[in-house]
Amino acid sequence: MSYITLDGVSKQYGNVWAVDRVNMAIEKKEFVSLLGPSGSGKTTLLRIIAGLEKPTQGRVLIDGEDVTHLPPHLRGVAMVFQEFLLFPHRTVYENLAFPLRMLKLQKGEIEARVEWALGILSLNGLEKRYPNQLSGGQQQRVALGRGLVGRPKVLLLDEPLANLDRELRQEMEVEIRKHQSALGIPFIYVTHNQEEALSMSDRIAVVRGGRIEDFAARTDIYDRPKTAFIAQFVGRSNRFEGIAALQKKQLALRGTGVVIETSARDAIAEGMTAAAYVKNEKIRLRPAEKGADGGANTLFATIKHVILRGAYAEYLLTWKGGEIIASRPRSEVEFKEGAEVVAFWTGEDVDVFPAEKSA
Repeated sequence: MSYITLDGVSKQYGNVWAVDRVNMAIEKKEFVSLLGPSGSGKTTLLRIIAGLEKPTQGRVLIDGEDVTHLPPHLRGVAMVFQEFLLFPHRTVYENLAFPLRMLKLQKGEIEARVEWALGILSLNGLEKRYPNQLSGGQQQRVALGRGLVGRPKVLLLDEPLANLDRELRQEMEVEIRKHQSALGIPFIYVTHNQEEALSMSDRIAVVRGGRIEDFAARTDIYDRPKTAFIAQFVGRSNRFEGIAALQKKQLALRGTGVVIETSARDAIAEGMTAAAYVKNEKIRLRPAEKGADGGANTLFATIKHVILRGAYAEYLLTWKGGEIIASRPRSEVEFKEGAEVVAFWTGEDVDVFPAEKSA
C-alpha cells in the first residue's frame, strides 16, 4: 500500500466542485508537486490532506490509517504556507520551540529538536534574532524548520517560495529538495511555477479544474505531455492548428501555413481539426538560402526581436502564419534582428492533440 492515498476525493462549494474525484498514491520518500494555474483546486486538495478542509466525498489515508475525519493535529502532518507566519515578538529559537511546547514535550527534547533544526537549516548563530532581523531566505528556513521539528509523517508546502526573489527562490529549491531527501518523508508541494515543480519533484500532478490531468514523472510531464493543456502549460511551446491528413505512419497538419508531420497521431482522425505543439527549445535555426525549398516541419521567417536569457537567446520570429519563438544556446550561431532564417524541427519534437477552444 502507498504511504499516502487519496481515494475518490472531492470537495464541493455550493454548485462548484473545487476538487473532483481525485485518486492519487504517493510513496514514503517521494517529492510530489501539485502544479496548476490559480483556481485549479491544488491548494484545496492540499488542505484536505492536512485536515483543514473536509472532503465532500472520498477518503484520505496516511501510513495505512484512514485520517479522513481526524483533525490536523492527529494526522502527523505539518504545513508550510506562502506567508512565513512567524511570531514577530519571538526569537528564532522561540519560533522553532513553539510547536513543540504545544505538543507538551519535555524541555530536553525541545532543546534537542530545535538544535537539530538549527543545524540542518544552517541557522546556527541566529537563535536570538527576531524575524525582522532576518533575510527572506532565513525567514523561510525558520518557517520550514517549524514544520519539521514536530517530526511529521508528511510535510505539506503551499507555495512557500512565492514571495522570494528569483535567485533566492532557486537557492531554496535546492535546499528544500536536499532536506526532503535527507529526512526520507514525503513532501507535497503546491505551486503554479513550473520551474519549481520541475526542479524539485520526483513526480508532478498537473491539476486543472479540480481534476488531475496527469500524475507522472517530471520528465514524462515535460517531454511527453498527455493532454493539450499540459503541452501548453508545462514548458513554453508554439501552437499550430490545422486539418489532419493521415499518410502511412505519419500525420500531416495542413492549413497552418506550414506542413507539420509527426508520428504522434494517437486519437487523431482524418479531417479532424488538430493542434500541434513544438517547444521553443526544439525549434532550430539556420540562415535562409535563396532558392531553397521548404519541407515538412520547416518555415521561413524573419527575426523580429532577440531576448537574452543568459546562456540562451530567445528569438521572436515573424512568418506568414504569425509569430513563433525559438530558444537557442548562445554557443550556437547568434542571429541579429532582421535576419532571414529557416526555422525547423523534427517529427519527434511535435506533440499533437485534437484542438479545443480552451487549449
